[in-house]
Amino acid sequence: MILRFVVLFCLVLAVLPWMRPVQAAPYQIIICETPMGSGGGQGVRRYMVFDTFGAIIQLTPIPGAMLNDPSSAALRTPTELFVSNRAAHTGNSSISRFDLSGSFYQAAGTITGNYVTDCHQLAFDPVTGELFQTNFTGGKLSRFLFDESGNAVANGCVQMPDGNKMLGVAVRPADQQLFVSDYDYVRRFTRNPDGSYTFVSNFNVQSGELYHFMKFHNDELYLAAFTTNRVLRFSFDAGGVPALKQTIDSPGALDMDFSPDGQEMFVSNHRAGGLYRYRYNADNDTWVRFGDLIPTPMLGGVVITPTVCPLRGDLSGDCDVDMEDLAIFISQWTQSIDPYYCTLSANLAGEDCTVQLDDFALFAADWMEGFPAL
Repeated sequence: MILRFVVLFCLVLAVLPWMRPVQAAPYQIIICETPMGSGGGQGVRRYMVFDTFGAIIQLTPIPGAMLNDPSSAALRTPTELFVSNRAAHTGNSSISRFDLSGSFYQAAGTITGNYVTDCHQLAFDPVTGELFQTNFTGGKLSRFLFDESGNAVANGCVQMPDGNKMLGVAVRPADQQLFVSDYDYVRRFTRNPDGSYTFVSNFNVQSGELYHFMKFHNDELYLAAFTTNRVLRFSFDAGGVPALKQTIDSPGALDMDFSPDGQEMFVSNHRAGGLYRYRYNADNDTWVRFGDLIPTPMLGGVVITPTVCPLRGDLSGDCDVDMEDLAIFISQWTQSIDPYYCTLSANLAGEDCTVQLDDFALFAADWMEGFPAL
């Protein structure tokens, strides 16, 4: 088999100038598998996109054994991933940390305490680097800072002005306003000079929408309205007051995030599973759905990060493509498994979870390429 690979490899290398893919702005989509209500055992799905509007390639998932009912994900830096563990509403929630390098991940510890009991969404303040974690019940929004070594340090909580639920959380970079969603409205807080928060008001579009997770993009707030199957897009006036700008149809919407170039938005379906993809139309400043539904289990939080070492053929995780990667590829040659939860790292084309010629062509196109290791 190795001799056949040597012959095949030489043939492919001979035509590399015509087959090498263009890598525009590679990024990774990270999505929590989260059944409605209590759940457990599910993992975190990961996908790679190498070009704007390009194919979505499934990566090896983070298994459920490393998590505890994941609900949301957030990034402190492009290579530091945090995942909320809802723990099936048992009150034993935690936050898992992972280091990312290209398509690879490595566990990097767990955060507990400081009122973390029933995790839903977590988010970072992009200005201060502070981590916020909503807790479904209890009325306390957990806060964490990080020391010089990157260790999480408890920083108290923000007390909700009511006894209702907490789902989503987001911080506006422009003025550090804090937003925390209940099912029927979103709470709005202003940040004080001493770092504390003062409640200002609630706002909503209509009752009964079951608001969930939120994100900021280009100084606009995006809010998932689960039962009305849409994403709400808000702009802000000069006083920092949100105003509805667009409603975007998206079945079972729970969370959303945006590609690094701002041209694409992905929205997770919490009801029936699936990831919806949207294209930004600059002519009329709207989001338009395009492409096929990406089939998945029921989904929770989604986060997108630019990819370091964005080489398809880097199967060993050392930021280059060499004999070590070739050995891994050969070991998976002609293997085929269930594409619904593909774990074959050599399935580079990402279409059917079978390692074959189209995957080998992509591998050969990266041969002897490399990036500086982190």
